[in-house]
Amino acid sequence: MAPGWRLSPGVLDTRPMATSSGGTRVEVKTSPLHGRGLFASTDIPAGALLGVYPLLILSHEDTERLKPTRIYHYVFYVDEREEDGAVRAAVAFGEISMCNHSPAANADFYVDAAAETVTLTSRVALKAGDEILIDYEDFADEAI
Repeated sequence: MAPGWRLSPGVLDTRPMATSSGGTRVEVKTSPLHGRGLFASTDIPAGALLGVYPLLILSHEDTERLKPTRIYHYVFYVDEREEDGAVRAAVAFGEISMCNHSPAANADFYVDAAAETVTLTSRVALKAGDEILIDYEDFADEAI
């Protein structure tokens, strides 16, 4: 929280999460693969941090309610709880939600369910205009 700021009693803490977007490195454009996609807007070296994006972890009930909606196409498997085996799913916010799938991915993502974030990094050097692709087969909707 900025110096001098205080929360009034009973007010929801709305401090920003420790996340970042891809900034000027990435942009959303029409994809030749599928609808919209995320693209490098500048040359990016391999291993570069492209962004840390917030996740919304969903309950099983919420996931079921989303199945008949367009938003469900953005829901992905996160993990299973050890205590009861319940499958957890999530929706990622920000530019990462526009990343298309490819088994020949040029970027990697790491889901941190505890921090409710997903981190996107370049797997290989990207040229300006390259579509940023991730392999989310293990997180596909067949698992939920």
